[in-house]
Amino acid sequence: MLPPQLHHQLKLHASKGSKRSRRRQVNRVRNFVRYCGCDPRQIGARHVHQFFAERDYAVTTARDYWYAIALLWRVLGRHSLPPKPVVLRDQHTEVGA
Repeated sequence: MLPPQLHHQLKLHASKGSKRSRRRQVNRVRNFVRYCGCDPRQIGARHVHQFFAERDYAVTTARDYWYAIALLWRVLGRHSLPPKPVVLRDQHTEVGA
């Protein structure tokens, strides 16, 4: 379950721009938080590594999940980026504001 403040910020994010794309991104954030099974503020790099290690995503799907996790990091107020999955480490990926 998402804390009310996080839920509100994700809802605001989904209400702007390309609706389908942002809804998918918010759903990916929810799937990741549900996978972790703890308070979103307690999610760390270990969870990200474990999430990608347990799933064999295609490069584009792993990239999409990484962008969603980066959104979660930004909403939580973290100043760094989440660790990239192994399939993306050789590629250059930027996260826009």
